[in-house]
Amino acid sequence: MSGLFLDPSDRAHLLAMMRRQMPSTVPRRMDALLLLDDGWTAERVAEVLFIDAETVRQYRRLYEADGTTGLTRLGYEGSAPALNPEQLAALVAELEARLYATAQAVCAFVHRAFAVDYTAHAMAKLLKRLGFVYKKPKGVPAKADAAAQRRFVEETLAPLLAKASAEEPVYFTDAAHPAYTAHPGYGWIRKGETRELKSNHGRVRVNINGALSWPDRQIVHRTAETITSGAMIALFEDLQARHPTASAIWVVLDNARYNHSAELRAWLAGEGCRIRPVYLPAYSPTLNLIERFWRLLKDAVLRNEYFPTYAAFQAAIEGFFAHLDDYRVQIESLSPTASISSANRTPKLRERRGITE
Repeated sequence: MSGLFLDPSDRAHLLAMMRRQMPSTVPRRMDALLLLDDGWTAERVAEVLFIDAETVRQYRRLYEADGTTGLTRLGYEGSAPALNPEQLAALVAELEARLYATAQAVCAFVHRAFAVDYTAHAMAKLLKRLGFVYKKPKGVPAKADAAAQRRFVEETLAPLLAKASAEEPVYFTDAAHPAYTAHPGYGWIRKGETRELKSNHGRVRVNINGALSWPDRQIVHRTAETITSGAMIALFEDLQARHPTASAIWVVLDNARYNHSAELRAWLAGEGCRIRPVYLPAYSPTLNLIERFWRLLKDAVLRNEYFPTYAAFQAAIEGFFAHLDDYRVQIESLSPTASISSANRTPKLRERRGITE
């Protein structure tokens, strides 16, 4: 039995459309209408199509309201937003100027500004439609000047590294201060288990002053009770002794107070001094190649290790320097380009993926 309520031309149209490639929802609607037109009840159609009876009745209402056009209109574009275009623009400007931690906080702003109420779920959908996602901001030094860093790289650092030679060696210098405590890091742990790492008080440190040469990447280091102008002078004297025939020894260093002290300036101005300081832009640790070496030190001997005594902690660090050849591949991979580009990474991204440098 057929022809109970469908116009014959509409029935023929639906049957023809069923043979075409269409979104799955549309053929299901057509199936439902054809079966209803054959005399089936909504409940029986729903059972056969694995949907509920009310959905079947809704399909019939769509047909009765708009004919076959109503059946093929999926209508996934969503309802009109409660905010008008001007209010949406104001909301976008607010979100770009201020970071809101929750959708509820955005709802509160919209209520105050426009007297419009949203649920947190609806607000989250609106934010996604506006092009926003929920993620952490990237932490950067508050006073870092990206333009100044680019100029330094292009005008100073790149030319300096290009001309590095035995006559004019280049060193990256800085100090490291590993604390005697736990240094937890990412690692592969069986799912559902928790690994514990014993920690110490962390009130004492090993202070290491170091210089990493370019391009051969040799390390010169010494330990000190504290890093002062005197400690920097001692390190620079080591560099001069290492290069007795060099006409100039260029050292890239940061703007720590002891690197600008009157004592150090007087030593640098002394007769026969061949050290030529090159000061980094303020807050530019990623431009100092030795920072990556210090990270290698921590990853190689300190990360996820427990040292029952401070002497054992010191011995592990000394053992690292005594066996640098074991880490030659990693040291050779250190480059200023990688240091610069690392500023653009999400912090700890590579560690989270279980990838080592």
